[in-house]
Amino acid sequence: MQNNTVLVTNNEGLCRNVRRGRFVGGSSLDVLVSVRNSVHLGSRLLTHPLCGNLRPYQQPFRSILIQEFPGELVDLDSLSMIEEAVSVYRSCEDRLIRPEDLNEPTRVDYAFIDGELMKESLERYGMLPRHAALSPAPLIKHTPQEKEVN
Repeated sequence: MQNNTVLVTNNEGLCRNVRRGRFVGGSSLDVLVSVRNSVHLGSRLLTHPLCGNLRPYQQPFRSILIQEFPGELVDLDSLSMIEEAVSVYRSCEDRLIRPEDLNEPTRVDYAFIDGELMKESLERYGMLPRHAALSPAPLIKHTPQEKEVN
């Protein structure tokens, strides 16, 4: 039996650490649109597209697990959830943080948070190789000039 579970993400480091990942360059909204396109082609959501306790414009990274069923009928529950998520993100699109707009230490921190939000689901669906562990964000000493966040 083929494993049809895929992580769709704009978190490049997380994508490299999973068994099947699809990297989406761009914002968290770009990830949602990519997932919505997959749902229209028969995929089903395995994780909620609005997980986490951060506002959409505070999450430069978004990762979603889907199960691909090419050619299948559209799963209406998945379609409803992803359409709602796209709508929420579009309502604050002008405030979305793009990963490339962040300085390196801040980008690493947000990527780590995204990985932690996905860790349990990735383990549940067997997406992490047995030897793999998600790396914690490195501790970085900030100089006064580096404390400003974009």
